[in-house]
Amino acid sequence: MIELNEKASIYAEKNVINILKEAFAKVYADGYRDGYKDCEEEIPVELKSNQTEFVDLGLPSQTLWANNYEQRDGEVLYLPYEKALNYMIPSEKQWKELVDNCRWVGDYSSSGLSFYGITCIGPNGNSIRFGSAGFVKNEQATGRPLYGGGSAYFWLNEKTDGNEKKALKVSGGKGRIPEKEIVDMFSGYKLPIRLVKAK
Repeated sequence: MIELNEKASIYAEKNVINILKEAFAKVYADGYRDGYKDCEEEIPVELKSNQTEFVDLGLPSQTLWANNYEQRDGEVLYLPYEKALNYMIPSEKQWKELVDNCRWVGDYSSSGLSFYGITCIGPNGNSIRFGSAGFVKNEQATGRPLYGGGSAYFWLNEKTDGNEKKALKVSGGKGRIPEKEIVDMFSGYKLPIRLVKAK
């Protein structure tokens, strides 16, 4: 009678190739999918600009702002800071120009308790809207209007040391007057991105 160890050795020789094939095939497929997803998120904005509608608000710098947050398959695209830098996201200076030169109108529920976003009306009468899309923290959406007020967030292109990076936050404020502030956010959180370009 063949001993158990010999039987195990014979079985292993016959099956190890199939087991390894399956394991390597799974690792390859998972890596391919992850690489494809990363590549999709890092497509330079120049290649995507035909999908992004820009609006001339009549700003002194002639900067054009995207009509909406960047989207993928009809959904808002949320990215961590490092990946957002692959796109033409606005600087703090460009944001301040928007604040200083435009009129702002908040979008609230009839009760005034829920904040859905803010419309920015440029000197020439054209407008863009910043909806309360929130952000993604630990793969969970945060700051979207469900039963209460939401907030609008997006990354600013201001390189600073450390893990905290500058972002824009627009919340409901008080008395139906939205509050616009630059905040420090952990760079690993995923925020919407808004694009800008020169005229």
